[in-house]
Amino acid sequence: EGVAEWLKLHSPAYHSDTPSLVRFAQTPAMQRLASRLPGQAHFLTAKDCLEAFAFFDSDGSGRMEFPEMQEAFNKMLAPARVNISAYKGKTFTPAKFRTTAEWCHRKWPQYDVAGNLMKFIKENREKADDDDADITDKELRKLFDTYDRDRSGVMSIQELIGVWGYLRLPFNLIMDARAMDGSVSFDEFCGLIRDIDAAHPDLDVDEKINTFIAHLGAGPPAINTAPDMANDPAGAAGAAGDEDPPKKKAFLVGINYVGTSCALGGCINDANNQKAALMENFGFAEEDIRMMTDDTDEKPTAANIRAGLEWLIEAADAGDYLFFAYSGHGSQLPCKDGTEPDGKSEILCPLDLQADWHANSIKDDYLYDLFYKRVPDGVRCLCVYDCCHSGTMADLSCTRVFKPPWEESDVKDRFLEPPEEMAAEVEAGAAAAKENGVTQRDTSFPGDGSKDLIWTISGCQDNQTSADATIDGQRQGACTWALLSALKTGGRDGPWKYQYESLLGEMRKKLKKGGYTQVPGMATTEEELFQRFYLANSP
Repeated sequence: EGVAEWLKLHSPAYHSDTPSLVRFAQTPAMQRLASRLPGQAHFLTAKDCLEAFAFFDSDGSGRMEFPEMQEAFNKMLAPARVNISAYKGKTFTPAKFRTTAEWCHRKWPQYDVAGNLMKFIKENREKADDDDADITDKELRKLFDTYDRDRSGVMSIQELIGVWGYLRLPFNLIMDARAMDGSVSFDEFCGLIRDIDAAHPDLDVDEKINTFIAHLGAGPPAINTAPDMANDPAGAAGAAGDEDPPKKKAFLVGINYVGTSCALGGCINDANNQKAALMENFGFAEEDIRMMTDDTDEKPTAANIRAGLEWLIEAADAGDYLFFAYSGHGSQLPCKDGTEPDGKSEILCPLDLQADWHANSIKDDYLYDLFYKRVPDGVRCLCVYDCCHSGTMADLSCTRVFKPPWEESDVKDRFLEPPEEMAAEVEAGAAAAKENGVTQRDTSFPGDGSKDLIWTISGCQDNQTSADATIDGQRQGACTWALLSALKTGGRDGPWKYQYESLLGEMRKKLKKGGYTQVPGMATTEEELFQRFYLANSP
């Protein structure tokens, strides 16, 4: 709140003749579809937040004072310099720091707030020789000491249950021998937390605990030390809304661009793997799945992809489930109508794109109109985009630089560079946007969104590339692999049964363990929809 009043940026991207902010020309335009969705998953994990906060909180007070805040924002918005004099006398808790950083990045993605912040974290982590533990002893000590109020060195079982209930974690997981004598020591507490986190990755224990710790700066939240144990806060599996769909349809596109200079290797496999998962584990009939790849009789040209999308939504009715997955190149085109601040629109790249980039591209505006305006109320729809710049098509406006930790020639980016002659058109589009007074993208959502049941999963965030690599002996997209691998492994409800929010966390962990820093994202139309099960496959 109030950021617009004090965010006076003095950099090459700031123009003194207008109060607006314009984007760096080289920064990809983001936030078309997903930024319009009210439900947004965090792009900055609680662990990253705490780590960054600790670097700036020089006195270790748990609150960032004004000089520390000034340094933090100059780091996040570099190369801009920020005047935040309006915040003198105020402080930031880790939670407020996280919220403000994400707000700034979504509001003005041209300044790459998340990218700058993650770069800063990485550099300082290397200097400190950090082992990158998911939950550090230092953070667990903060939590333990907060509720070990008598400083006895033990936490009572009642206090442990209260913390667990506040985190909305299953009570049965702490009915452990270590807690049965009525209390746990700090070492027992750390072991219990880490064992549960390792055994139940779908619960995202590390993220929930780090988020809890991030809020401690504002004072410890009240906990209920005598909850109704029969009313498990995490026992809402199979809630209303996950009823079996009367009709399921899927449209799968995988393009390897065989025989071209921009050939990929894993997109057809992505489509085939998605089809197998849908039929074997989610009850999709083969006749209700339409596939387009380089190998199918019906090629994934622009006209055919549009026809396939029309087929997908045709005759859809409330309760149905529609699934669209795209694996291939993503790219950008000039936006000539002056509605994009940086003069660019994001696109999917059909097989015949290079014959005519304008006529044969699948633009973000078209996808927005299709899924958010034309799909009837009450129809459930999931879109998965495993391509570069998929944050635009599907999710968060986050920017982390993608680079596998090895240098393998067979790891390719799923980004198709636009022709050089389009650069002048991009500049013209940006100029038209400035003339029209357009300083940021329209993020309005049609209607109240309460009857729009839409989820989107993207392979990466703003300014990232999705990897096309050999994983487990097969050429495939890293995002699609992480998604299907997480579903196959399953959580506490078994294989192929995953709530969306937990699924995203497990995908990120698998990519991180695989050596990738691309960060998949997720968005939806209502916050509560994150608790629904993937493709309504509830226990």
